[in-house]
Amino acid sequence: MSRRQALNRITRGGALLAGLLTLAILAGCGGGGTSTVTAAAPISSPPERSADAAVLDKVLGRQEAAVEAFAAVGPALPPRLARMAAYFRAQEQEHVDSVLKALRGLESPAEPRQESIEVGRLKGDRARLVFLYEVESATIDAELSAISELEASWPRSLLASTVADQAQHLTLLRQALGAGALASVPVPFENGTASPHVAIEGEEYFAARDAAAARAAAVPATGAAASD
Repeated sequence: MSRRQALNRITRGGALLAGLLTLAILAGCGGGGTSTVTAAAPISSPPERSADAAVLDKVLGRQEAAVEAFAAVGPALPPRLARMAAYFRAQEQEHVDSVLKALRGLESPAEPRQESIEVGRLKGDRARLVFLYEVESATIDAELSAISELEASWPRSLLASTVADQAQHLTLLRQALGAGALASVPVPFENGTASPHVAIEGEEYFAARDAAAARAAAVPATGAAASD
């Protein structure tokens, strides 16, 4: 076989392989261009738009409550943690704005289902961090539930990216609560149900840390009293 014949055979084989791959891709998309276009078409049915708007209104109410919760609790934290909480609050507000835009895309006015998050009396920075962690976890849980109820694909994508951002918040909050780098990502699937202590050594960790800090603070005073 000459070199030219070999090249021609390789070329024909490559073209055949490309054709088979193209057919496989089209089959995976539903058998042709028509079904692909239909799947990607936006929802036009008023009942479906109304149903999606109701789901997003519920999410919006939860997100607005989370923004208020971060605003109420974050400033009481130490400066570094307060800045982190303020950053999270700003991102939560962006999530609210995105849902409002999604509702406009559905040609529906925003009618959020009002939700309030009771802050209560939080004693200490640890309690405040746990509160923010639980707020974020419950918000993630609500958004994941909403994703399964939505008909349109683009609001689902929006909420999926929102949950991904909030999962990062949980990671940083776990670290602020004492978890190490690896332990701050304790589960392979973030669904808003992991306890803030799941990656930490539980209540004993904080009790031991507080006791050690108290002992360290008492040492100079004891030494000074003895020298007097």
